Amino acid sequence: MVKLSTTISCIDIGNTICHLGIYKDGILINEHYLKTTKFIESPSNLIKHVPVRDKVIAFCSVVPKATSSLSKHANDNDFTLYNLNINSTGSFPISYPHPEQIGQDRIANAIAVYHTMDLPCVVIDVGTATTFDIVSESGGYEGGIITPGPQGFLDFLHQNTALLPKVLLDSKLPNNSIGRDTKEAMLIGVAKGYPSMVNGIVESIFSEIYNNYHIKPKMVITGGGRKNLSIKDTLEIPNLTIYGLAIAFQLNCKF
Repeated sequence: MVKLSTTISCIDIGNTICHLGIYKDGILINEHYLKTTKFIESPSNLIKHVPVRDKVIAFCSVVPKATSSLSKHANDNDFTLYNLNINSTGSFPISYPHPEQIGQDRIANAIAVYHTMDLPCVVIDVGTATTFDIVSESGGYEGGIITPGPQGFLDFLHQNTALLPKVLLDSKLPNNSIGRDTKEAMLIGVAKGYPSMVNGIVESIFSEIYNNYHIKPKMVITGGGRKNLSIKDTLEIPNLTIYGLAIAFQLNCKF
């Protein structure tokens, strides 16, 4: 187990949202969010929250344009960047046969549970995409599954039909099972169908891991899309990705 004691600003650049977390002596003391499209236009809109005395940022990114914008901003303002990727994970084991295909956020999540949780562990990250990643003590990052996130299902309906509207996930999904208008019907489809899909995938993964290791895996869920979705037998860790970034930085960097 690794005890986080570092002081570092961490940015998780996602497809939709960028999440900045500021750690001081291992404690998350502040965090900020910005739409990725806005971050691409001007990284300073988020980086302005980084303490002036700190000139190091740890980050992971799944958006190349955002990575380029951040790199340019860092060069122009004398920031040092630590980019967590398959070449900067230190001794963290990766048994996945195609490591170059692993998203940097998934690496951060895997590092976080590898150093803080009992293994094997399954990480469910619910965002624009929903990912399921398997982490074991011997194999480290072993592989996973990718599906659309809950918003992705709604976007698909809007983009591929003539009459269904653009619908965003509300802060509170309907509790009823029969929609009284089109928007509510679409939201109920996500509210009722999406957790069933995730639980079905979890049961399949659970069975395979148990057959391989003869132990029940831990289940961890993170990501902004997890809210109001009931996924059974999971431990909710909202800041898992930036926590993994901070651990990776502490283990691999001496700035």
